[in-house]
Amino acid sequence: MTELKCDFCGDPIEGEAIRRGDRVYCCEACAFEATRSKDCGGRGDSHLPHQVAEPVER
Repeated sequence: MTELKCDFCGDPIEGEAIRRGDRVYCCEACAFEATRSKDCGGRGDSHLPHQVAEPVER
């Protein structure tokens, strides 16, 4: 029997695999991350935390 590897992170799958179509994942987190869109630079669609910029005194 061949060892299954996660289609997202490449780790070996231990126990029950998460199947999404013809792909298999080691956990729900990898299955979720694999469905997120990527931009041209390979970055995910996550947002940056909101930061408040304080005015600079001169």
